[in-house]
Amino acid sequence: MKATRIINYTTVLLIILLSGSCTDVLDLQSDSMEPRLVITGTLSTVPGYQVIEISATVPYFGQELPSNIDADRVCINGQELAHDAPGIYALGDQFAAVEGETYKLEVWIDFDKDGVQEYYSASTTVPVLHKLETLLLESVLPSSVKDIPFVLILGFQDTTGPDYYGASLSINDVVYSNRILRYYVHTLNSYSQDGKYVYFPVSDWIITDALTWDNGQTFDLYVGDTLTVELQTLSKEYYEYLLEAKTEKSQQFPLFSGPRGNVSGNISGGALGLFGSYAASRKTVILPECPGLPVR
Repeated sequence: MKATRIINYTTVLLIILLSGSCTDVLDLQSDSMEPRLVITGTLSTVPGYQVIEISATVPYFGQELPSNIDADRVCINGQELAHDAPGIYALGDQFAAVEGETYKLEVWIDFDKDGVQEYYSASTTVPVLHKLETLLLESVLPSSVKDIPFVLILGFQDTTGPDYYGASLSINDVVYSNRILRYYVHTLNSYSQDGKYVYFPVSDWIITDALTWDNGQTFDLYVGDTLTVELQTLSKEYYEYLLEAKTEKSQQFPLFSGPRGNVSGNISGGALGLFGSYAASRKTVILPECPGLPVR
């Protein structure tokens, strides 16, 4: 691998139009110029360190980066969370959400510094787990010989009615899907596979000897590397948030399309962000020896 681990993405888009035929000053106005409170957090059925993060947006034309801010109190189902770091409130390092249970997040903070606490809240119901039962690595070439490029095929039992899925890929315990465009989002609620045992290829990840990484670098693969897929059954609000974020991130047109700050969430009280949940299971496959795939 030619790249090191990276932090979560944060981008800012600035567009200025100049025309020789115009003499008036173009005054761009935005409702998002003033800082907005951002509250984000997801609960998973996988035991681990799960947190709520509180921060604030920065002006589009500013030079500073977003920074975390502390709240006066953060609770989930009435239980106060521990303050672990600036803007970080933790449920503990082995918390696991329960399928079917509803969790309510409550935050009290004097964000506008007027001496009065504001109140923000959101709820999420953890979806039922759809276990990843099959993970296949199939060549996309019309041949019985295993050869790159490969596609990962997921197999699991869907349930009748709307279900919302996400999938994350890790390679040798390094998360490849650490950016939104490398994370897979899918729903079966309007497809013929609804309620059936389904196999579907993850077209977002075409496995070759070198995957696209960041800053023009590549994530190199070798014979014997372990590919781990985590299938996540998403709560509806989390699915909609991720789908909208992927669309905003990948779109190029129209010219004045909104930035990702416009991604809708479910935090009441006027804050941006999302409080969602998911149930997850994992399976692994090993990259086989084949032409075009190097050996370490």
